[in-house]
Parts: sequence; C-alpha cells; structure tokens
Amino acid sequence: MNSLRRQLLTELWEQAVTPLRKRLSAEDFDTWIRPLRPVRLDGSTVEVEVPNRMFATWIEEHFLEELSAAWLASAGRRVRFRFTEPSAEPLQGELFGPEVLGPSPQPSLFDAPANQHGGLRRRSAPGGLIPSYRFANFVVGANNQFARAAAIAVSEKPGCLYNPFLVFGGIGLGKTHLVNAIGNAIVQRDGDTRVLFITADAFTNRLIDAISRNRVQDFKQRMRRVDVLILDDVQCLAGRERTQEEFFHLFNALHDEGKQIVLTCDTFPNDIDGLEERLCNRFSWGLVADIKPPDLETRIAIVERKAREEGIKLPVDVATLIATEIDSNVRDLEAALTRLSAWASIHRREITIDLAREVLGSGRSQKPSRPTAEQVEARVVSHFGLKPGDLKARRRTKKLAEARHVAMYLMRNYAGMSFPAIGEYLGGRDHSTVIHGCQAVERRCREDQTYRGMIATLARLLERG
Repeated sequence: MNSLRRQLLTELWEQAVTPLRKRLSAEDFDTWIRPLRPVRLDGSTVEVEVPNRMFATWIEEHFLEELSAAWLASAGRRVRFRFTEPSAEPLQGELFGPEVLGPSPQPSLFDAPANQHGGLRRRSAPGGLIPSYRFANFVVGANNQFARAAAIAVSEKPGCLYNPFLVFGGIGLGKTHLVNAIGNAIVQRDGDTRVLFITADAFTNRLIDAISRNRVQDFKQRMRRVDVLILDDVQCLAGRERTQEEFFHLFNALHDEGKQIVLTCDTFPNDIDGLEERLCNRFSWGLVADIKPPDLETRIAIVERKAREEGIKLPVDVATLIATEIDSNVRDLEAALTRLSAWASIHRREITIDLAREVLGSGRSQKPSRPTAEQVEARVVSHFGLKPGDLKARRRTKKLAEARHVAMYLMRNYAGMSFPAIGEYLGGRDHSTVIHGCQAVERRCREDQTYRGMIATLARLLERG
C-alpha cells in the first residue's frame, strides 16, 4: 500500500473510532481499541493488525458491534474486519459484524449457525459442531462430573439411554462445550450419523425465513432428517409461540423415531416464563443434569488448560490468583486470562504475579452482579432523554414505546427478570406485552446494525455498573 492510501486509511480509521472514546471507558478504549492498527483496505474488507489471536477473539466477542457501527456511521459504508498478527497471515476465519454486509445466502441445514453475539463464525464442522469442544479437553470437577458421565453415555448409545438429555446451569459453565462433545464423539464413531447443533435463536430465524419464503414444509422435512438434534439455549424459545409449536412437533417426530435429542438451558425448564408446559413435560422424559459453578481446584485446572491451549506461559501462582479472584464461571476465567495475556503482549512484559495483580486489580470487576431494574430504567431514561417515571406512565408516544421495549429487553436479558416481574415494574403491564416488546427489540437488532450497536452499548454500560 502506498503512503497516500495508507494515510487515507489511517484517517478513515481515526474518524471511525474517535467517537468510541465517549461510548467506552478510557480503560477499555486504551486497552482494546488503541492497539488496533489498520493495515489494508481491500474493497469491503478492512485488515486490522492485533497483538495476538486471543486479542482478536476478545475484540470479536466484546467490541466488534461498536467497531462495525462506528465505521458505518463515519464512512457510510458497510465493511467486514479481518484481523492479522504482526508479520503474519490473516487469522483463521473472518471477523465481521452481524449482517454488516447485508443478507447472506441462505445456509443449508447443516451449515454452522453464526455466533449470536458477534460476527465470528467459530471454526465449525458439518452440522454446526465446534470441533475443538471434546470430552478430552472438558475439565472435570465435582460441579460437572455427573453431567459429563451422562453425556458420554449418550454419545455411546444415542437414542437409547437418555432421550432427551438436557443440561442446565448458569452462563459460561460449559454446557455448550459438553453438548458439542457429544456430537463430535458420535460423528467420530460413525461419520454417516447426521448431527445438527443449532441455537434456539438460529432455529427461530430459520423458521421465520421459511415462513417468509413459503417453505415451511421443506424446513420441517429437512429438520426431521437429522439423527441427533442438539438445541442450545432452550430458554430463548420462551414467548415465541409459533417456534414452540414447530419445535413441539419436531420433538415428537424425532423422539418417536428413536432419534437423540440434546438440549441446554440456563435454568430448569419449569422455571422459565413463557415456555409451554407441554414442552417442559417432554424435556423431563429423559435425563436432566445440572452444571454448577466450578470449585477452586477445578477453576485452576481450567485456567491452566486454557493457557496451554493458547501457548501462554503462565506461572502456577498466577493461575491460582485468577482462579481465586474469579469464582463465577468458566467464561469469566477465560476472559481474565485473555485480558492478562493481551496486556502483557501489548506492553511487552512477562506474566508474573505482580503483573496479574496490577491488571486484574485495575480492570473492572470480574464478578459483575446483574443490574437492577432501577439501574436499567435509569440508563434507558438517560439515553432516550426522558424523565424519571416516563417508562411507567400510561402515555404512549413512539419514543416512549421504543424506550419501554428497550428497557423490557434489557431487564429480561441482563437483569434476569421474569416477564410478569418486568410488566409489574413498568406500571403493571401484562406479561404478554413484555414478551411482545422483547421480540420487537430482537427483530430490529437482526435488521438494523446501528440499533444493535446501541443495545450492545447500553448492555455494556449496565455491566460496568
């Protein structure tokens, strides 16, 4: 790239990311955005240099939507981002914001579903399985020993022992890893077995697409051809009556034919508002296993294994510190390790116990508590320029309705409130109104990149407190 084009790219980049200084904390901007260096603009692809692979993963999972929206707002065009290490080939796969490039070709039934929280499609096997998720690298502890043993049994005799097999537990505890391990073990044993891993959101989106194309019957037939169905995040079916109706009949058809059904959920199904009783009953036909937060020894093992997989030289005392400070879930443990590794790489420092204390201590809390309804209300009121109490009032302007929908969505997905509780808090509204509001936000997020970026920003502000 000649100097003039490089200068132009640098100017475009600065124009795009400068507004993020106001939307992100100074620490987040300096740690994660400032080190990014644009090196090439090729059509609709911006190549960006990052310190290492883990840094790229963190950007994809936490800041990609903001970057995509910022570039669109600044340059007026949609682009995808491809990340490279210094003097290296582009990292495996392409990182790009959800729908940044507009509609993509309709995937086949066995294509990997896109990551629902960002643009990176994990490196996937046929059927959407994540090949790196196997029993061999699933760290076992007292918190998950029973669930893992049952999962292995299911993989050895699919459709025979526990059908359905449902795993539930909090966010980031390894449910997705475990059920992918089932699918990978089955495929490894018999490559002709048709295994499909799909999230509940992706299932819903494919159904919506089939309805819009008048191809529902084709959708049903293709889904019923699978031998093993793995549905992730069952709780996302809540409130979606048409999706639940279709999944109910799919469940019955697969179960009657002795085909294996594997499910994950973030809580016990009967405790999910908006999930039909007939589905809850069927989910209990087989085996239900829970995964609890890991104990200290298991957390240390998780950190050490992740460090080995990523080629990070991690002293034992640092692994112990991370595991001691963070007792919430596996995802938070890995996030802390990613942050520490990125910090050490950027500042060219060796990972030591002192550096770990400095980085983990200076960062925002790794044990975030869920925001309260009051905090969500305050944040939404501030963003939309409303007055306190407006969200609970009976007035209905377009601006108020949009703000209420956003508040409902955030209270449901980030404050963890039930639909009735949200309705009661927002002025005694019916729970069906809340469900409709949440669905309206989800639909708009799929269609509007800028709107999705706004929701992501509000969520991040709530997580920071």
